[in-house]
Amino acid sequence: MIQYKGGDGSSKEQAIIILGAANETAGVDAEYDYLESKYGVFEIESQTYIGDKDKSYDVLNIKLADGIREEIWFDITNFYGKD
Repeated sequence: MIQYKGGDGSSKEQAIIILGAANETAGVDAEYDYLESKYGVFEIESQTYIGDKDKSYDVLNIKLADGIREEIWFDITNFYGKD
């Protein structure tokens, strides 16, 4: 079962931690599910992997239906690299 822990995703320090994803596909799906539940309709403008010491992050830049842009950080350490 997917769980979301950590912060609000506004920075690396406040990254949303995704736990319980069986592999990378399930983890990325969980990212998108989280964004849809929080923001509704959105468009992904970019998605960037960042490795930092023993942590792995996905940084998504999205555009909301009203045109507002957001940068959301996910801690993907728990599932990154799993097939």
